[in-house]
Amino acid sequence: MTKNYFEQLDNLNVEFFESAKLSLLDPLGLYLANDVKWIKLNQNWNSLKFPVVLGGEGQPVLLLHGFDSSFLEFRRIYKSLKSNYRVIVPDLLGFGFSPRCATKRYNSSKIISYLIDLLKTLQIKKNLKIIGASMGGSTALQLAYEVPDTVHKIILLSPAGLFGEPKRVPFPLNQIGASFLGLPQVRKSLCRQAFAFPDECVGEMEEQIASIHLGCKGWRNSLASFAKSGGFAGTYKYIQNIPIRTVCGENDRILGRKEIKNIRNIEKLNFIGLQNCGHLPHLDMPSLASKIIQDYFLE
Repeated sequence: MTKNYFEQLDNLNVEFFESAKLSLLDPLGLYLANDVKWIKLNQNWNSLKFPVVLGGEGQPVLLLHGFDSSFLEFRRIYKSLKSNYRVIVPDLLGFGFSPRCATKRYNSSKIISYLIDLLKTLQIKKNLKIIGASMGGSTALQLAYEVPDTVHKIILLSPAGLFGEPKRVPFPLNQIGASFLGLPQVRKSLCRQAFAFPDECVGEMEEQIASIHLGCKGWRNSLASFAKSGGFAGTYKYIQNIPIRTVCGENDRILGRKEIKNIRNIEKLNFIGLQNCGHLPHLDMPSLASKIIQDYFLE
């Protein structure tokens, strides 16, 4: 494939994002999206441009979103963090609004390689604080294992994938599963499941943000590729001596009580449970989550 071909796909992706941004109903989502910069990485990624939110000044804080989500997940804590830190919020490789022609395979190793190259491009070498939500929690642990001298502290928000083994989904089940996840009613149900009290907390704005990135060209194939790889699993083995604090909602219906109990029992994770909170503390209880995060970073 020629360089012009990749450039054309890259431009289509940027155009889609700009159009999607203008349609956002949530003003916090729009505020966050307006800070997106398109970062061109090295030739490992076909010299494509990747969407990365960059805002604020100070020590760097990297925010990593969950499975089949996007940087928009952090819209309710971004402004608070931006006032005190240099905040970096990428879309993980193969998710969100990232270009889907960067590679033919999407898996945990590729995601980590992408993040390492992004940190090099942004010249971040030390004092990095990481916030990882859901699958982003596993991503944070694995990234810190690969670049331990760069990372100062980690916050995990309802981390997923800490236990068990990768569950690879073979073809064609991976493609069928990805198509199923694209159905409007399925998206709506998953969005509601993430909140402790969906009847009060989930409306048109939340449902839009949960699905807006599905319009990216190649969304289904990258998701299917990731499912075929088995994704992130058993990442608790990457826990080392970097300080960690873990925040989970006690009403988390996605992780479930057994998983939360396992997380609570690992001393190094320094567990905090939030009552009346679901799978997304940074969305269900953004003020409290932001306070916990910033107090911890100041310790």
